[in-house]
Amino acid sequence: MTIAPSAPDRRWIANDTEKMAKTKIEEFLKSHFSAVDRQEPYGEELLRDFLQLGPLHYFIPTSLGGRLERVESYLEVVETTSYYSVPLGLTLGISGTLFLQPMVKFSRPEVRDPVVRDFLESPALGGIMITEPTGGTDIFGLNTTYTQDGEKLRLQGAKCWGGLTGRAGHWLVAARLKRGDRITKRLNLLYVPLVSEGVEVRTYFDALGLQPITYGQTHYEGVELPAAHIVAPEGQSGLRAIYDTLFRTRLGMPAIAAGLCKRLVHEVEERAEGRWAFGQKISQYDQVQFRISGLRGLAVLNHRLWRFTGGWMNDHADVSGDYTLVNAAKILSSETMQTAADSALQIFASAGYKRNHLVGRAYVDTRPFQIFEGSNDVLDENSYEAIVDRHGRCDGAALEEEFQRYGLSLAGDLPAGALELFEGKEELSQRQKVQLGRMISWIFALSLLQGTDGNGEMEARRVAMQRIAELAAAVPYLS
Repeated sequence: MTIAPSAPDRRWIANDTEKMAKTKIEEFLKSHFSAVDRQEPYGEELLRDFLQLGPLHYFIPTSLGGRLERVESYLEVVETTSYYSVPLGLTLGISGTLFLQPMVKFSRPEVRDPVVRDFLESPALGGIMITEPTGGTDIFGLNTTYTQDGEKLRLQGAKCWGGLTGRAGHWLVAARLKRGDRITKRLNLLYVPLVSEGVEVRTYFDALGLQPITYGQTHYEGVELPAAHIVAPEGQSGLRAIYDTLFRTRLGMPAIAAGLCKRLVHEVEERAEGRWAFGQKISQYDQVQFRISGLRGLAVLNHRLWRFTGGWMNDHADVSGDYTLVNAAKILSSETMQTAADSALQIFASAGYKRNHLVGRAYVDTRPFQIFEGSNDVLDENSYEAIVDRHGRCDGAALEEEFQRYGLSLAGDLPAGALELFEGKEELSQRQKVQLGRMISWIFALSLLQGTDGNGEMEARRVAMQRIAELAAAVPYLS
């Protein structure tokens, strides 16, 4: 007689199945991206084989046939993928967070379900188009428009620098409603299949980095769509969907950074043990040890950060007001990726300064993370202004209140004089707000790392304190 498994057994089976699926993903990545000095851009066949393993299924809820139960599950896949390949990790972020999640959350079932089915049954890709030839951060300055006539939409405009241009078959396009000759401030995301008549990729850019991800310029000439292709919360403007999408992708960025930083730690440690100079291994030199310690700290910081943001997203359906956390996640991850790549390149020296070397690629590939998804300079200022708007000031007491929103307390071991820089500030220049805003993100990092005693955590705290001290020291020279 067959006895049906109990509920715990079913949960164990589900967890074991997921573990096996993730193991297959990692084995595939390891077989193709382990060599530190053979990091050539991958082709369509490798990308297709990788997608067939279902890494994007972790962005689709189990209720729709996917594997998503908790955010940490897909962030773990992103971290693992980024350990082996930053472009592949970013590809998951583009298709998973920037496309699949808003489609699942905000689109109508008759539009959503066929798209989700395509991702479950084939190696599909999706993306988002926001940036235009005239700019992107100023979202209310976008010139791509749509008109609506009953149940029909008509899209007109041009977009550029959308990751996976021409390669992804599914797109969300940000456009402003046009009434007559007037472009309104009403902004929406429209679902636009690449095969739609009137969609044309006119240019592919020779991007400096992230080479396997295609970038270019796409034109929309009178593209006709059903009104159901507006992707927005019921009864609300699509601006809410755009902010929710961008905020969540920023919250997931530390997973990419954690994967890369972990890989750089491992490769640099091996390099330092195998390289001799002046009669001894370079790992025995104090400066090299200091760099490796810093790299470990950056890896731990990003891992802790994505574990925190993943849990926060699980518990909060609306993150639209969480500017301090969202901006810190993006600013810290993007800055630390570049710092880690720069430090690793210094240790690898000429051996790493090559197009096909992991470290050389990382040095170039990490730079745009400080530009896309909101320029870091803009987000720095926004962090400062958001606290002023919420608390009427931005001083030590306001920071303490703000951090309490996230269950954190202000670190007690801040570098001397750091908090005093926030006191008694009335009229500040933009550059001062940017500097203090960046300090807020690093102070947040230090608060997040409180109460941790492991070696990696101590190194992470040291990195955060050093960075706060550096930023604080520069403030008097900005007036």
